[in-house]
Amino acid sequence: MCENGIAQVGSSSTDDDGKGINIADLVEMSGDWFIAYRDGIKQIQADETVPVVNEHTSSFVLKRSYFTLKKELNDVFSVRYTMDLTIDTEGDDAGNVETRLKYLYLMTKPKLNSKVLTGTAIEVGMVHRPWLDYEQKMNTYRVQDNMFIERNRIFNSADFGVTVTGNIGPKMDEEFLKNVNGVMKGKYVSYSLGIYNGGGYSGIENNNNKVIAGRLTVRPLANMLPQLQLSGYFNRGKGNSEFSPDFNQVLGFLAFTEKQFKITAQFHDGVGDFRARYIDPVDPSRSLDNHGYSFFGEYKFGKSPFSLWGRFDEFEVEEIDEQTQRVIGGLTYRVNKMIRLILNTEHTTVDDNTEDTYELNLEISF
Repeated sequence: MCENGIAQVGSSSTDDDGKGINIADLVEMSGDWFIAYRDGIKQIQADETVPVVNEHTSSFVLKRSYFTLKKELNDVFSVRYTMDLTIDTEGDDAGNVETRLKYLYLMTKPKLNSKVLTGTAIEVGMVHRPWLDYEQKMNTYRVQDNMFIERNRIFNSADFGVTVTGNIGPKMDEEFLKNVNGVMKGKYVSYSLGIYNGGGYSGIENNNNKVIAGRLTVRPLANMLPQLQLSGYFNRGKGNSEFSPDFNQVLGFLAFTEKQFKITAQFHDGVGDFRARYIDPVDPSRSLDNHGYSFFGEYKFGKSPFSLWGRFDEFEVEEIDEQTQRVIGGLTYRVNKMIRLILNTEHTTVDDNTEDTYELNLEISF
């Protein structure tokens, strides 16, 4: 506290990227704002209930705005609160800013005194699911749209439940985590495992089933080629409807992350989805097979603020013969570590219908 009882506000490292504001050593505040001019298909989120239609729009939009507060209660317990603000697109309130919770959890970091299990953390409440937070630290273009899995409505990033994360073996070298990529803390193996309601952070529980999900990531050549990471992920449970159709998924993922460039590849195969959309039109208790793959790459031009990036997706739902292909690419200008401008285009083909989208995105993260 400074004179007259006014709280001091200054920069502090709330995350590995150094973003965040420490308010009087009481609470840490951070935010992410996605603002864009968009011409093309209306953006549809994985948790929206409206049908997916190729509706053309041309407007300035607030895509997303996240506001986060974190507080360390002691050296073992901490809490997080994240609000998700977006534009309401349904009903009489369409056009108003809609607010909902995304994360609201207690985290504990137990002191295990183990050289095998390190960096252990447990989240309880509205928590991270094991996959998307991991992927988005390599593909940092959530400002453009969702990642491949969420874009195709398999599941979203948070849910009500419990998540356990940690490493098997020692932590990776601090220099590598700081200067190359800090997404995987473990030198050899990291994991994330949890049990969830299954409907996502914006979905009410519609049955009594729970979904178990987990990720295991390894560096097979940790001493020779630490940039290489291999991951496996799964979901096992039921879709969130009264009919409880199967929701089972496996995902394979390869990533190579250098300081100047990164490439990723993922392959998905599953039955059903978290909101029970991919089901037999006649029998809503029977899920439909779906599969697909996605490739992503980014190249940073030396010490310049420019980056070139692109992504290619293929996704198919069997029996109803729904096929989607996306080609996404863009040019990024980094003003500083907190502000980016991203000019991008997306070419989307759903079955035989094709649409091009053009955007200028402003991302602010602090």
